[in-house]
Order: sequence, then C-alpha cells, then structure tokens
Amino acid sequence: MRPLAGLEIMNKITKGTISVSDKRCQNIDVISKQPCNRKLMIKDGKEFCFNCEQIAQEDLVIKNQSEEMIRNRALNELLSIFKQDSLINNDLETATFENYEPVTDSQKKAFETAEKFAREFDGKKGLVFAGKSGVGKSHLSVAISKEVMKQKYSCLFISIPQLMTSIKSTYRRDSEKTEMDILNGLQKVDLLVLDDLGAERENADDQGTAWAKQKIFEITDRRAGKATIYTSNYSGTQLIQMYGERDFGRMVKDCIPVTVTGENYRLLQFRKGVS
Repeated sequence: MRPLAGLEIMNKITKGTISVSDKRCQNIDVISKQPCNRKLMIKDGKEFCFNCEQIAQEDLVIKNQSEEMIRNRALNELLSIFKQDSLINNDLETATFENYEPVTDSQKKAFETAEKFAREFDGKKGLVFAGKSGVGKSHLSVAISKEVMKQKYSCLFISIPQLMTSIKSTYRRDSEKTEMDILNGLQKVDLLVLDDLGAERENADDQGTAWAKQKIFEITDRRAGKATIYTSNYSGTQLIQMYGERDFGRMVKDCIPVTVTGENYRLLQFRKGVS
C-alpha cells in the first residue's frame, strides 16, 4: 500500500470552499523539533495545516504497514513456539482440518464442531473430545490450535503424561525451569490443549495418582475463564469418577462435550498396509 500523494490528500481534505488563514501552524515536527510554521488553511470554518495533514496520512499508512509486519512476525513466533514447546507427537505435527478424514457420523459432527470452534474462537469456551484411541481427537485439537494461531492467539498442545514428566523434572537441582515457570506459561496461553486426560493415572500408585490429579486441577483452576481443550480415551462418566464430580465440573466449565466413535485410524492404516 503506497502513501497518498499530496494532490490526492489535498482533494480529500479540501472539497468545498477553502481559504488561507493569517495564522501559522505551531505543531512541533518530531524530527527537527521546530514548529511547522506553515500558514493554516480554513475549511468549513475550521483551521488546519495541510502539511501536517499530509504527514499524518503518510504516518498512518506506515503505522498500518508496520503493525501488519509485527502481526506476521508474531504469528511466525507463535508457530515456532508451538513446534518447539508443545509436547506433541511427530505424527500430529502435520495435522490440519484439510487432511482429517471423517468416516463415522460422530467424526463428521466432531469435525464440524471443531471447525466452528476455531472459526468463532473467543478465548473463553472449551471442548472435551472423548472416545477411544485413534479416532481423531488429537488430530482435531491440533488442527484447531493451528487455525486459532492464525487469528494471532497463543496456543499450546501438551500430552498430559509428558506434562507430568516435565513438572517432575523441575524438581531436580540442575533444572533450568521451576514448576512455577511451567504453571505460569500454561496459565498465560489463550488456548491450552491437554491431550490424553486420564492417562496420567495409568501405571501410577495411589500417591502418584493423587499428585497428578492435584497438578491437573491446579493448572485448570488457574485458567478459569480461559479456553481449554481436553482429549481423553475415557468417557465422561469415567472421568467424573476419576476426578470427582466437584473438581471435574470446575475443570470442564464452559466446555462443549464431543464424543467421537469409529475405528482406530492407526490400526486401520496398518491393516491396509498388510492386506
């Protein structure tokens, strides 16, 4: 977008009767630090400085161009952070809405819900994708994250078992991060995807399960009022039993439940490969 030429600006601001004032412009030039000192013009009974109007128009164009460059740079940084800091499996890095292949009615409905959620993202509502492994829950969550980041929001996708491992690693004396660093980061992002809810309880003793439950609740409680997406291989009834009705209710407040059914996509692809 080019700055407006002087004649174009003149035409824009001088339509109608115009005259020259005896007064001179006292606006201070930001570069020379001296008054503009050009004669003011009069239009519709109001005095203005044509020179300063022209500079203001050109500055506005430059400002808009600079802001667009900053937005694009911020988006690239978010995409970089998403790939570097999100604890995401390699097979999900390329997940998009375009390469999601719904087969069952529930998968088609989940796809429509996910697309609508991304398109109308407001930073407040969330989703709970529930269904067995391999039906596309994580794929849709990653796709949502990528689309939301295009709208200049910050997103983080994290597998809960890996998140628990990362938090535990901060307890080492040589850790460069503290637990609070991780919790603060999770609190700040506009959209947090917690993948595989309930898996942190598998292969854990009672003490480990209680610790993981406490951390997950602490994370979600700190994000009250912000958008969070959960995926889980467990049903809603099972999750309520795991986390308790009160705590789970607070975790999924303002979340839309989405049940996804179908064949395990990974096994389906394997069967095709060996048939």
